[in-house]
Amino acid sequence: MQRQASPGNHSSFIVDEESQLLKECERKYFHSTTAKLLYLAKRARPDILTLVIFLCRRVQYASKQDKEKLERVLGYLKWTEEQVLVLRPCVTGEVVAYVDTAYAIHNDSKSHTGVIIYVGGTLVYVSSKKQKCISKSPTEAKLIGLTDNLGLIELFHEFVEVVTMKKVKPLTIYQDCNAVVMLVTKGGGQTRTKHLRARMNLGKEMVDEKRVIVKYIRGEDMDADGFSKPYDPADHKKFKEKLMPSVNGDNGWALSRVQGEDPGEIRAKSQVGTQQNAKRRSVVRGRNGEVK
Repeated sequence: MQRQASPGNHSSFIVDEESQLLKECERKYFHSTTAKLLYLAKRARPDILTLVIFLCRRVQYASKQDKEKLERVLGYLKWTEEQVLVLRPCVTGEVVAYVDTAYAIHNDSKSHTGVIIYVGGTLVYVSSKKQKCISKSPTEAKLIGLTDNLGLIELFHEFVEVVTMKKVKPLTIYQDCNAVVMLVTKGGGQTRTKHLRARMNLGKEMVDEKRVIVKYIRGEDMDADGFSKPYDPADHKKFKEKLMPSVNGDNGWALSRVQGEDPGEIRAKSQVGTQQNAKRRSVVRGRNGEVK
């Protein structure tokens, strides 16, 4: 298995319909491995989530092309196997989210939405999802991506208020499309269908009620961009450094070597600690099954 500098490239979402399907035993292995990667991506390695979500949609009809994409993700993990995840406690309860959408990036012309949510500057949630409907313009796709996630983002805000038992200032959502920001803050414009008009009015209602603040941000500063489309190695490196900087960085998730310690030593210490805890929990049981 070759080591890779990124889990995918700009063409990873393209499906070759003529690629030969895998045999059933290979398909089952593909399915099982993809499920394991999904668990890893959601909990420890968000930098592979975009590609893993795509592979999840291919498990029933996996082809040799899909197998090559899976092997590339595994090769990337092998290249970065010594990197570890560091979580830091947050100081404030401010909720900030980034929502971005790549227009018509799939073979069936559907768009793809990426979401990042920070609480007090600490990354707590990432998402990468294919949209369920086809949009006729990038503005429509970004409006759909934003309104699809408004409820989820608001739940994080409510959760922080319940946990801290105090009022937290309205959550902020960043969008890199000025047209979408204008639609949900000032309204107006012409919508193609009543469903899109309902989405626009939903966003505007939340803004008017001061439940959410929607702000414009430049595309190069959009943190969720890497969850809306796959990157080539050079762009993925920048994305990973922004998402998961060094241990001394400000972000809550840091994917790098622990300062002053070797990752192998960290794993060894963890295993020793687990064994010691198991010994402490062990007890001697009598013949009647009672604990002595």
